[in-house]
Amino acid sequence: MIYTVFLYFLLPDSLVAAAQPSSSTDGSFQPFPKLRLATADDPRFSMRTEMSDTKLPPTAVLMNAVELAARYAEMDYSSRVPQRHGVVLAQFPQVEIAIIPVPPARTVEIRLIMYTIYGAILEMMYGGGFNESEIEVLWNGQVKAHVYFTPPMDGSSDARKEFKDVSSPLPRNVSITEESTTNITEPSANTVFEWTPVYEPRGQNIPPFEVFLLALGAIKVVAPESTITRVGEPLHIGSDLVNANIQVWPDEKVRPTPPFLRYGHVLEAVRRIPAWQLARHRFAEFFCGIEANRRPLGVILVQKGRMDPNLGGRGGKVSSS
Repeated sequence: MIYTVFLYFLLPDSLVAAAQPSSSTDGSFQPFPKLRLATADDPRFSMRTEMSDTKLPPTAVLMNAVELAARYAEMDYSSRVPQRHGVVLAQFPQVEIAIIPVPPARTVEIRLIMYTIYGAILEMMYGGGFNESEIEVLWNGQVKAHVYFTPPMDGSSDARKEFKDVSSPLPRNVSITEESTTNITEPSANTVFEWTPVYEPRGQNIPPFEVFLLALGAIKVVAPESTITRVGEPLHIGSDLVNANIQVWPDEKVRPTPPFLRYGHVLEAVRRIPAWQLARHRFAEFFCGIEANRRPLGVILVQKGRMDPNLGGRGGKVSSS
């Protein structure tokens, strides 16, 4: 079963046996054709996927996908990007994500790539498995680009290495996942962004693939916003596909001057969540305080349960990925 294979490469054996795939509210599993409707915010977008029999290590696929989506989300959402080849994260070199615009075009819109990455991960999780894939990216029925999930095309890495070594899914020298507080510079305001992630004291476990889907969905939701735009209201991000949600709560104090919680802060924190939990071999409810110059900016929560539609009625913004 796809879910069992996926969890095996993310968790220690003792947790694999207890992990169960998520189901819909009536207890039935959602078929992939229905999931495809949730991959994009524009009906003009579609994608066609061909998968080979070559297996890809799920952890490397997911970590590279989250990081690449986050990098594109940092850019202007309406801009275009040229072709790319190669591994995204050096810590996970078993998978390459290549993006090739269809000639004569030399670039492709970022939003189409965001839709495709999210859709490709959905298809691997719920459809064909974590296999080498070639994806046609269509807009109004016309192919605009091809996206490839493959072993490194230069042959420099063994794509099956991770299948043989599951004892250390993330290198121990990756500082972003090992430090409880990590600082980055916020260029727009010349402040220091500090995040302090902790598990909820009595928090429930969340299936790993749901954490990755939440992260990808949140990145897709935040991507249209400028990274320097202030988050002026609570955000509640979830999906009918996931029995968990992400909540973003800006600090309630009204300030006339920076620092403020910005969408760039949210993006950076969300991209770190899967790696932080992966390094600790536990995917569970999560709390993250965000500060700048020792001033609280807000908090981010990852909680079990469906998205609460009533949040929007209390001044919040509800977004579905």
